[in-house]
Amino acid sequence: MLAGSAFPAVAFGQFQAPSKEELSLTSDPKAPGADAVFLYLEEKDDDPHSFKSYYARVKILTEKGKEAATVSVVYRKNFMFYATGDNSSRMATGNSNSWQAPDVSHAGENAAIDTNAYGGKGEVGAIEGRTIHPDGTIVPLTGSPADLLKKKAGNSQVNEATFTLPDVTVGSIIEYRYQVRYDRFNSAPDWRIQQPYFVHTAHFIFTPARQFLPDRNLGGSAGGMSTSEILGDHGEVMTDVRATDVLPAGSAVKQDGLGNWFVNLTDIPAIPKEKFAPPMGAQVYQVNFFYTFAPDAKTFWQKEMTLWMKDVDQYIAPTSAIRSTAQEATAGVKDPLEKAKKLYALVAKLENTDFTGNAPHFVATNYVPRGSVDVVLEHKAGNTEEIALLYLALARAVGLDARPLRVANRSSRTFNVQFQDASQLDTVLVGVMIDAKEIDLDPGEKMAPFETLHWSHTGAGGLAVGAGGKVETVLTPLQVNTDNTTVRVGKLAVAQDGTVSGTLKVGFVGQEALALRQLAIRVSPDAVKQRLEQIIESQVPNGVSAHIDHIAGLDDPDKQLVAVVPVTGSLADHAGKNIVLPRLFFDTKETDPFPADMDRVLPVDMHYPAQDQEQITYVFPTGYGLETTPADATWKWEEYAAYQMRSKADASSITTARLLARGFTLLDASEYGKLRDFYDKVATTDRQELVLTAGHSSGQ
Repeated sequence: MLAGSAFPAVAFGQFQAPSKEELSLTSDPKAPGADAVFLYLEEKDDDPHSFKSYYARVKILTEKGKEAATVSVVYRKNFMFYATGDNSSRMATGNSNSWQAPDVSHAGENAAIDTNAYGGKGEVGAIEGRTIHPDGTIVPLTGSPADLLKKKAGNSQVNEATFTLPDVTVGSIIEYRYQVRYDRFNSAPDWRIQQPYFVHTAHFIFTPARQFLPDRNLGGSAGGMSTSEILGDHGEVMTDVRATDVLPAGSAVKQDGLGNWFVNLTDIPAIPKEKFAPPMGAQVYQVNFFYTFAPDAKTFWQKEMTLWMKDVDQYIAPTSAIRSTAQEATAGVKDPLEKAKKLYALVAKLENTDFTGNAPHFVATNYVPRGSVDVVLEHKAGNTEEIALLYLALARAVGLDARPLRVANRSSRTFNVQFQDASQLDTVLVGVMIDAKEIDLDPGEKMAPFETLHWSHTGAGGLAVGAGGKVETVLTPLQVNTDNTTVRVGKLAVAQDGTVSGTLKVGFVGQEALALRQLAIRVSPDAVKQRLEQIIESQVPNGVSAHIDHIAGLDDPDKQLVAVVPVTGSLADHAGKNIVLPRLFFDTKETDPFPADMDRVLPVDMHYPAQDQEQITYVFPTGYGLETTPADATWKWEEYAAYQMRSKADASSITTARLLARGFTLLDASEYGKLRDFYDKVATTDRQELVLTAGHSSGQ
């Protein structure tokens, strides 16, 4: 009953009366064109009482701004703490460095305490809100949290739910607050200060766990606050609270005399909405707190990785099944690289339950799976991490020098070594030393060819244990543009009425092929066909029908994935004696992907370098010839990108070949103007036309 007690009454009070200026506001000079703005934003995190309160007041300025009336609440699901055994003090889900041992100092002599596991849960304990119309009319939000919240699909660690403010119109002010409680859990917060809308005033305050407050030596549990110690992943007693931050120039997180951490900010710009933006988690203004036992990051990661490797070594300990399987797969092979390839092909055949959705046959945590890797081998199935570790076990069993690389998935975050939270390192790769050079492999990534990392695992920072047990930082290699190639080839016969017919082939190598093959596993081969038809339809000229006949190489990651596409339809403008054709067949609808925006704020993240090739032959109708052979074009932008368009014509046909190669993955915002200029030239050249004239011989 005490664990589920009511939230501190002091947290909720009266709403603030809006000013006349706020009520009459129709646009915001500080945020021109904004759909909505935060007039005030506040978050209070109280770890001694294990709850968070959130308060916001938002002005709605446009119809689109009414979307702000639906508020998202994210909180942790049920979680379990293990307190004994090989995985002592480890939490099965959630942020592992912030759980609190149960306080049993006042338990009765007959109280039963489970020393193996302690449970907890997060819950939304209170919601209040109202809508204020420009004339001052107030429409309150009514109902309990259970009535108001609509659950959304969450991941394994969190719930996400929404509630909606009532009767919101353009000009309304919405005001709301809610509380989230974490039973027996301390959650050093992550403050997301920058929001989708401009923020006029923001106030964030964090009260850390009791032992980090100035009055920690007073004794007892004053105010109902727990005095239990906070333990880390491996049972360490946390001795300090720290923060990493991304804040505007001149701003800083401060601490008051009571031990509270706080930051006050004004005029916070909205999160930029820019195409090809990197993961916003590392870009927006934020403060990330964490409890730690270590005096510095180096000490923290050395202990974290040492203990993690101990668990890994225990999990992949060689067994007779591992040794015999590895030796059988590499029988007669002496070259280390060929051994690595043979074992890679072996694990590639296993079912990856992250893609199939089938329930695993064993229990795993967010850290190292429990039990033995033998289970993966026995069931011929495992999740991405388990399959990667199986490959590590097999490689070592045949004498390969292999180690696990623990990196941050680049699709969601950038590894920050100063942020002492191991949950950043959410991906396991395997490094194999071949001829004194380490090659990085992605054996857990279904359908990834040997030595091909998923793009989110390239250029990814992380850690590994090197010689003598010393922890070292790692950065996985980026790809080159030839690793990711799309090729379109074919021949089209042009009729006198401007219609065309023929068959084209569209081939994929690299990341696009990987994504399509994974789509086939997650959904179906038909879903791949539908996806490719959508892509092709968006690229071919209007009036042309291009539907896939069949797809080859869908189930073999070592081959090019090829779609065979019959083409029919009206392609050309027909005016008198002339037939006007697009010089390029594909991408005729494409506009410049990088619009004019000289005030680019964020880097340009293209995920991976790539190249696009097209070679299409038009066969002329009888009696027609090319009026003028178009000029070739070549553009190069330093080492970042290159473009080439060439045509070769004879009396009855013209073949145009186009190559667009992009060599960069991430580009600084300061280079955006040059990027835009390059693609302006590309778009202009791509839009050239061919004119066929009756009775005109090519080259005349």
